[in-house]
Amino acid sequence: MIQLSPRGAEQYRLLTLVVCLLPLYAVALLLAASFQLPAQPLAGLVDASLADAFSRRLLHLTVLSGFLAGGLMMASPSPSATALKRIRRTWTALVMLSLAATPLHAGAATELALALVLLLLARQASHKEDAVYPRVLRLGIALYAVGALASLAATGELTAAAIAVFQPLVGFGMAGLSVVFWLMRRFSRVDAAWTRDGLQIVALLVFLAGSLISLGRLGLPPLIATAGALLVPLCYIILAGHCARAIGERNENATLAPHYIALATLLWLIGGGFVGALSLQPGFAASAASSDIGLMQLGLAGWAALAVVLAWVNDSASALRGENRRVTGYVPFWLLSFGVGLAAVMEACRGVARLYLRLSLNPEQGALLDLLAPLTVLRLICLLAVAASLWIYALGFWLRRMRIRVVEA
Repeated sequence: MIQLSPRGAEQYRLLTLVVCLLPLYAVALLLAASFQLPAQPLAGLVDASLADAFSRRLLHLTVLSGFLAGGLMMASPSPSATALKRIRRTWTALVMLSLAATPLHAGAATELALALVLLLLARQASHKEDAVYPRVLRLGIALYAVGALASLAATGELTAAAIAVFQPLVGFGMAGLSVVFWLMRRFSRVDAAWTRDGLQIVALLVFLAGSLISLGRLGLPPLIATAGALLVPLCYIILAGHCARAIGERNENATLAPHYIALATLLWLIGGGFVGALSLQPGFAASAASSDIGLMQLGLAGWAALAVVLAWVNDSASALRGENRRVTGYVPFWLLSFGVGLAAVMEACRGVARLYLRLSLNPEQGALLDLLAPLTVLRLICLLAVAASLWIYALGFWLRRMRIRVVEA
């Protein structure tokens, strides 16, 4: 049993909400991936577009819920217990309404409403010296909301693709960075002033790089595309350098937060830096942006944000429990790391094979799915590891839970 103040109890329940969404996302992820098989076993029961919408929505809801919990814990002075309870109940109701509205295909409108509500719920003030963390988080959520608003007015496929890249790379990227640099103060010996200054620099670089990648979907002049191919990887290499320094100077913190941050950094570096540089080249938007290669980039950006949220849950739950130990074990971390990495490789290979077959043989859609079946099955196996990691993470969090005794401060 742990003793928490009413405010601490509400913060812990917000973390529990994030963990409860993980198994749901795992199921939706596998369901959406199964529709890429040649013989679609669930074609008569669930629509493919609906399954994909549920998967994307649950990922976004999980990440946004984690950012809400992070923003409220970053706030100083912290909201009262009554305010936290009202925020938690409001957000839980909105999450349920968002899932219920998914079959109505009101995706962009619901995402915009959730982002705006999140900004209102996490608008707490902070002390001057630490204000940069919640400010960058709110800016990232605001840019995510801008992307959702722009998608309502998008008319072309390329415009929609550009917005789809902007939201996870820039919106989730900047919000995730605020969480990462905040956690550095807990698990690392780096100077507090260094983390504040580093966050401002890296957030600006991620905004620049993500915006260039997004514009690359619309097509850039060759000179700008060439310059961007050099600038974008440099931005993410600087991000990786900051994270590597903090992880290399760890203190006595025993949680797995640095491990998940290292995973998020690697996913940002690959999906944003290296694949981002490729996506700026002329012809990519037309040939591969909407194919498996483009979807791989979106997947890596989303999984990077999810890894940041898992790091936050690990560290915050440990702090609230008053124990310097892991909240979840190594098994979900390694399953997630290898599952996500190998799934991205399989998706990239599948995208290259699809482009080659279309250019050389131009088979019908059914024949194309049959030819790509081996890579599709391998990717599905990798996603099974991802789903298993999320289930084990949630189960480990639940089994190691403690009864909460609320005491007045």
